[in-house]
Amino acid sequence: MTEPEVKKKPKTKGKAIQSDPLKVKVICTLMSFFAAMPSFVGSGFAKLFAMCSRLFKTRAYSTSMMNLNLCLLDKAPSERKRIAYESLKHTGKLFFEASKIWRKCQGERFIGSVKGEDKVRDCLEQGKGVLITGAHIGNWEVALYYLGSRFPFHCMYRPPRQKEMDEVINVGRCQNDTTMVKGDSRGVMHLIKVLKNGEVAAVLSDQEPGRRAGVFVPFCGKDALTMTIVQRIQQKSGSDLFQIAAIKNEHGLYDIHLIPIDIDSEQDEVSYARDVNGHLEAVIRQNPEQYQWSYKRFKTTACGGPNPYQQ
Repeated sequence: MTEPEVKKKPKTKGKAIQSDPLKVKVICTLMSFFAAMPSFVGSGFAKLFAMCSRLFKTRAYSTSMMNLNLCLLDKAPSERKRIAYESLKHTGKLFFEASKIWRKCQGERFIGSVKGEDKVRDCLEQGKGVLITGAHIGNWEVALYYLGSRFPFHCMYRPPRQKEMDEVINVGRCQNDTTMVKGDSRGVMHLIKVLKNGEVAAVLSDQEPGRRAGVFVPFCGKDALTMTIVQRIQQKSGSDLFQIAAIKNEHGLYDIHLIPIDIDSEQDEVSYARDVNGHLEAVIRQNPEQYQWSYKRFKTTACGGPNPYQQ
């Protein structure tokens, strides 16, 4: 008898895309539940999430503390713990708010004041595209909704591990004039094309890229592998660069901040990446409780050493 042929799974870069319809159905059910609930339910869930994370020392809490111990050495240990708790509470509330936006198309209800839109429109009126970058601070779903509700908007994203979730994300974010494009070569070419046509595009630049697609520069005081794709897109499109942040105010709404980043796109990659990180860091240090510290930003080390989050 011959051995049955075993089909090998194709090799993929990074984590493999999986099919998990049951998991996605549970997520969608929770989102529908939160979308129908009043605000106090979301606040209660967020507080419970943060308390349980701290009590049981979950991965999210441990990662947050690791990042804060690396990045905010000027803060006392007790202050770092407070920021970690507040950050996780803020993260827990994001799921509730994203549910309202994706399921009920209620993004407008979360927007407070808007600062800097006139400068973006000035660029567009001159026929120049506007490339927007930012970090996972405040509520990026509100920021994306805002951009798609005001401009023909194109956003680069990293597809989720569950392939069924990809459709959920695209439907949720593309309610208005938003087009989502994957972070591959086709996506890059798409953004360059629309920017040359005088439209608006965005790339969140605080995510860790592949080693070949980034350079190591300081981020909140710690060297981090930082993507170079923002510079490449700006160079090839001739667009102007802005930073966006949707920061929660004392009334529970998110103020939209559109800040011009005036840097030379023709400088070397390290200098450019350092300048962009400096602008992101300034906003993060002003609002550390609203930054997603639970993201493993420093997994890859410049020396090729072990992942600090596994120690």
